[in-house]
Amino acid sequence: MRKRLLAIYDDIDRRARLTSDEHAWWPCRRGCDTCCHRLAEVPRLVRAEWELLREGLDALPPDVRADVDRRIAALATLEQRGALPRHVVCPMLDEAEGACRVYAHRPGACRTYGFYVERGIGLHCSMITEAVGARPADEAPVVWGNAESVDYALARLRDDACEEASPLTVWAASSSSSPPAAPDEPSCEPSSPSSAM
Repeated sequence: MRKRLLAIYDDIDRRARLTSDEHAWWPCRRGCDTCCHRLAEVPRLVRAEWELLREGLDALPPDVRADVDRRIAALATLEQRGALPRHVVCPMLDEAEGACRVYAHRPGACRTYGFYVERGIGLHCSMITEAVGARPADEAPVVWGNAESVDYALARLRDDACEEASPLTVWAASSSSSPPAAPDEPSCEPSSPSSAM
């Protein structure tokens, strides 16, 4: 799983580098943390992503790790209350540096944001929309990545048909590499070929 995950991440990172190398005006660079301050939800990860992310978290200095853990726990509390803010701040963001504390271990969603689209829907912030819109018509166009293909590749890393991408808060609360099931979650039986439509 890890080898397959790293291959997916390498492809994403290669495309993102190519985009920013070809367009010097591209805003997604170290120090720009706009997206990290405006997440639509708590990041969701499949098991392979969590295992890699957990390595990055475990390598943090104890005081930094304690801060990240505190921020994840605060998000979990807000989730349980149904009180998440409209824009979630990533708990792994170093706000003073404007950078990710676990950058090499960050999830796929963090790697694709700003560089990928989904059936014409821009998965990026208004800074990119404005920057792309301000370019001259004769300039080389931006070649966007296909977010759905990445989602599909990540979904194929699941151990079984029942496993879903789970919120970071659920993974962090679990002592194993499996997220705990919600108390009222029905058991999931993979459909047999004869029952699949």
